[in-house]
Parts: sequence; structure tokens; C-alpha cells
Amino acid sequence: MKVTVDGTALDLPAGTSGIDAVFAAGRDVPYFCAHSYLSPVGACRMCLVESGSPRKGKDGQFELGDDGQPKIFWFPKPMAACTMQATEGMHIRTAATSEVVAKAQAGMMEFTLLNHPLDCPTCDKGGACELQDRAFEYGYGASRFGFDRRHADKHYPLSDFIILDQERCIHCKRCVRYFEEVPGQEVLDFIERGGHTFIDTEEGGLPVGFQGNIADICPVGALLDNVARFRGRNWEYDHAPTTCTLCPVGCSITADARSGRLERVVARENRDVNEAWICDAGRFGHVFASQGRLTRPLVRVEGELREASWDDAVAAMRRGFAGTAPADLGLFLHADSTLEEGAALLALAGALGSRNVDHWPRFPEAVTAPAATLGDLATADAVVVLGADLGEEAPVAELRILEMLRGGLIPPEFAHGTAIADLRLVERPARRPEKLAVIGRPSRLWAHAGLTIEAEGRLLERLIAGEGADWRAALTLLERAERPVLVLGADVLNAPSGTFAANLGDLALRTGAKVLPLAAAANSAGLAHLPLVPRVGALGYANLAGAGAAFLSRLDPVGEGRPGRARGFTVVHDTHLTATARQADVVLPAVTGYEKRGTVVNIEGRALALEPAAVLSGEAADLIRALGAVAEALGVRTGVRGLKSAHSRLAQEMGAVPVPGELLGRPGHHVAPTGGLSHVPRLWREGMVDANWAPQPAWAGLTELPMLGAPPPRPAVLGGDD
Repeated sequence: MKVTVDGTALDLPAGTSGIDAVFAAGRDVPYFCAHSYLSPVGACRMCLVESGSPRKGKDGQFELGDDGQPKIFWFPKPMAACTMQATEGMHIRTAATSEVVAKAQAGMMEFTLLNHPLDCPTCDKGGACELQDRAFEYGYGASRFGFDRRHADKHYPLSDFIILDQERCIHCKRCVRYFEEVPGQEVLDFIERGGHTFIDTEEGGLPVGFQGNIADICPVGALLDNVARFRGRNWEYDHAPTTCTLCPVGCSITADARSGRLERVVARENRDVNEAWICDAGRFGHVFASQGRLTRPLVRVEGELREASWDDAVAAMRRGFAGTAPADLGLFLHADSTLEEGAALLALAGALGSRNVDHWPRFPEAVTAPAATLGDLATADAVVVLGADLGEEAPVAELRILEMLRGGLIPPEFAHGTAIADLRLVERPARRPEKLAVIGRPSRLWAHAGLTIEAEGRLLERLIAGEGADWRAALTLLERAERPVLVLGADVLNAPSGTFAANLGDLALRTGAKVLPLAAAANSAGLAHLPLVPRVGALGYANLAGAGAAFLSRLDPVGEGRPGRARGFTVVHDTHLTATARQADVVLPAVTGYEKRGTVVNIEGRALALEPAAVLSGEAADLIRALGAVAEALGVRTGVRGLKSAHSRLAQEMGAVPVPGELLGRPGHHVAPTGGLSHVPRLWREGMVDANWAPQPAWAGLTELPMLGAPPPRPAVLGGDD
């Protein structure tokens, strides 16, 4: 359709909103309430424009003006562009060409600021505040109201993680709509009317899971992240666009550091993965990156671990490995390590002739059925979740399923980005729970499913056999759907039967379903491509105690109740002094996932990039450099000393270095037994909450947060009052 904005003619798809037409023309219009992934409601009245359309006569043709062109009939008053649909032949005027619009927007800004407190010098949102920016651009610059502003509660806790300043709230309704439309939780709403209106929760506060997203979408400083509160101003942070490695979804985030500390994590838009949302663990659980870190190597001297230099550590490793055959060395790393780090480990193993390599956590069976993406999950017409607790294994995948239940409407993309107002999205959307079946142990997703089956053991086989009426209903749901997706969790993947792959392939073929297996860790899917698993007859991570000597990177078997040492010399590479590190002969300080540069592969097989945040970690080193020190101690050359050489090795292993955003598909090979080990998914882990917030015994309650919805330990107020 043809639309004209401030004299610029555009050709736009039908259904485009007026506000997206304005931005498509390269023009600007202020807005506070509109959001790309929420329903447009026109609450703030700032995106006002003048609009007019041609009118058809009785003959069905457009009425023509004196110039022979369709005559434009202008609406009598400015209209909110976010709720207005652009139509064929429509003309739109913004403040750039219309004094009426400019005056209307300045007037609305004046009303918005009528009772807004003058908190800008102390507000955490300063420098990133939409109201601050738009008041400068579109306001009068002075107030005509000299009376005392309305006063309301400040520093009001909606939960232990989110603080509300009621005086700053401009009633845009983004937070209310977010809870109703995204996680499907009606827990926040407007209370009272007129000048007395405020937002608040029902008793019990906000549920833990996805509450932190309201701090991102709040256009002012009304809703604040209590973990990052008073930590710094926006212009003081070093912003690092990276990928979250706490779970295998791989959400896009921005890690904000100040003075060498990681102070804040915010969501970054990625339409294919997390859209604009992240889970609470990913947002608030970053404190471990700046607390209790190992910053120097530790060497065991006279039975005690003592700080040492890297040269001393290399010398100690040279002495310790002297009595062990290089081929007997076990090399084991955590499955959130990057592809480049995995390639470096394989290079060292090749130079030593060792086949004892492994990554953990992982599952023992490769899935070869047609792969589903997170986009497929959101646009499916039927989903069966089998043996998965998404709240623990892949939280944002749960949001994509809830998106499916409300119609799978993904906002279109324009040259200016994701549509600012998708008119197909509505408030309080109707959901279709009959499209979702959840089988396994009770989880948070059960509240949204039309069919739930509580069961353990042989879940895939029982589904295929249609064991009872409910099982047959779940199977029928897959068979009758046009775009079904089957999600497989840890309860299925931990202990597959001998016919697992054949059974899954037959089910996928019979129903036409795509399959989304939830990987065990952030890069389990990527490391399986290398392949970083023990060769035939070699020792895996489960057989650590049988290795002649061992190198473990960011693994803590002692903390999991298993032996943490090899028969001989043991080196641990970790960020903190774990239970396993306390038993090691040499401990090398490691960097966290926030400080790495490299590539990981998420649950859908998509390559994602990591970029380092400006976090001070002393002499900590990534795995590539740590393996270089081990190679030096062993007197071998691996050819991998940094990221560039790791890419060369990675290209040898995979054919090419994956490009961020690229879908790699299934590894489809190199399956290795896990030695009887089972992976128990756990999202919130020790160290992810500041130990100073609450007495340590309160930590026990946090481990059950995602399922039970219990509040986490209350953070102390960080700093002074605004």
C-alpha cells in the first residue's frame, strides 16, 4: 500500500501501524507505552500525528481534488500513531511538518511531567531515560505549574529484585501488559483512578522467573534492578554485547561493567533466540563474576595451597607431570566452554597422544530427528514437552511456548528494526492451552498446559505406545498438527534406551514433528561437533579417578559428591576455589563466561558470539591460555596459543569457523557413554546471589525458586536513598 509521511512516499505492507510508517520514512515520533513485543494501547498519547485518507465516492472510486489526485480528508484531531493502522493512500504529518502536532506533543509532555519528581541527578535511569530524552526533544523546556508535586511511595519493593518508585511512574502500562502477555502472569495492575493511580502487585510480590524484564522496558526510573541499583550511571558503564552462558538457550545480553566489576546485565534483542527477554537468573545471577574470584595461581606446598606466579605454576606442573605418560593425561572441561577453547584442548590432546578428553555436562545420545528452532517452537500449532522442566533447563524456551499459545504472532521486521507496534497483538490475549501437553514431573509450565501427565521413566516409549487415554491424547496432538514440535528434557535424555534414536526417528517421521532436545549446558551442542568426547577405550569424565593425571577446567566433581582427583597429579582451572580445587595440586585462575571472546552453539544449533566485559580478574586466564601453560609444562607444541590460531584449528575440526547466527544443525555422530553419570539441571547455583544479602541458610530455599516461586534472599539496599 502507498503511504505518504511528511511528503515522503512509501510502499508498506498491509497492516503496518502509523508509528512504523513514520519510522520507515526516516522520521521520528516520541513514544513511551509502545513496545515491539507488547500490544499497542495508546496510553501515553505522545506518538500523536496528523493523518488523513482519501475517500471513495458512491462509484467506488477515490474522490479527486482540483489537481486530479485523490483528495485527502484530514481527521479533525491528532491521533496516536501506535494504535492507528496505515491505509492505502494515507498521509501522515509529524511534528517536523505540523505545528498542531508539535504543540500537542509538547502539551502531552507537560502533563506527563506535571507530577514527575526532579530526580534526574540521582535516578539510576539518568542517561538512558526515554522521558529525559523526549522531554529535551519535544517538551517546552519550562513548566507553567508552580504548585507542589504529588508525593507517593519511593523505594517500594515489588519483590526482592525489583524496586518501584511510584512518583516516577508515568502509567505507560508496559509492565502490566508484559506480565499479562509474555509470561502469562496477572500479578501487576493499576490501582485507584485519576491522579491517585499507582501500580502494585497482589500479596506475595512478583513471581521469580521473568520479573526482571520490567526493569528493562520501563521508560523511566520507576522500576529498578535492585542488584544493580546505585552501582553506576549509564554513561559510566562499559557495555559489552555478549551471550548468556548460564543455560543452553544463549540469550543475547549486554554485560555492563564499572571499575572492573560486573554490575549489571540487561537483555539485548535477538529476534531468533530470546526476542527482548531474559530470565531472572541471567539478569540477577551475575554477582559471582565479581565476588570471591581466584586471581592468581595456587600451588600446593607442604600440603597447603599457596599463591604463586604463573612461572611457578608451570614449574610445579612440570615436576608433577614428570612421572606420568602424556597419553595417560585426562583433559576434561565444562560444557559452557567455547568452541575455540574446545579446539585448543583437542590440539593439546593430539600433541600428547591422549584420547582421554571429555566435556560435562552432556547427554549420552545424539538426536538425529529433524531439528526445531526456537522460532519453530513459537510458531508451532502443537507442542509436547517430554521430561523437561524448562524453568531449570531453558527458561526462555518456556516464553516461546507461551508465545505459541497466544497465536505465535512474531512482530514483522522493517528497515528500522522490529515493528514498534504490531496491531495483531492485543491486551489480555486469549491462550489456547489445548495446543500444549506437558509430560514428566510438575513444573511451572503445567499451569498453561491443556494436558499434563505426571510420570517418570520410559517417557518416549510410553508416548509412542499411547499407554493410556492421556498418553494417546498427547500422541494424537502431535499426529493431527501441521507444525508439531517435540521438546525433550533431561528426564528423557539422561538415560535413553538402546532403541532411543530409532524410536524418536520413527515418531518424528510418523507425526512430522520437529524435535528440540534441551542441551545440558551452554555449549554442549557445539562441543559435540568437534567431537570432544572420549575415544573408544579411553577414559571419560566419569572415570577421572582412573586417569594417571588430570586437567579439569571449571568442573567440580567433589561438589557433586564424586572423586575429584586423578591417580596422580591433578590441575584445576577454575574461577573460584571449589571443593575440587581445594584438593588439587595446582589451581589456575579462570575467567567467567562474561569475560570470554569466542563462539558457543545453543539448543537449536545456532552459533552465538561471546564478547568480553571489562571485568578485572587479576591474572585469570581463559582455557586457551591455561592449556598453553600446561603444554609448556609438558614440553609440547600444540599450534594453538590464542584465538586466531584456535580458529585455524576449529576450521580443521569443523570445516569452517561458524558465523554468529548460523544454524549448524545436528552433530549426528560421536556419541560416547557418560559412564553412568546423570545431569541434574539447576539454574540457580551457589554464588549467583550475593552472600551479604541474607544469612547463608536462606540459600537452601533459593535452589527451589523456579518451581516453587519462593522469594529469594532479600538484597540489602546497595547505597543510599535517591
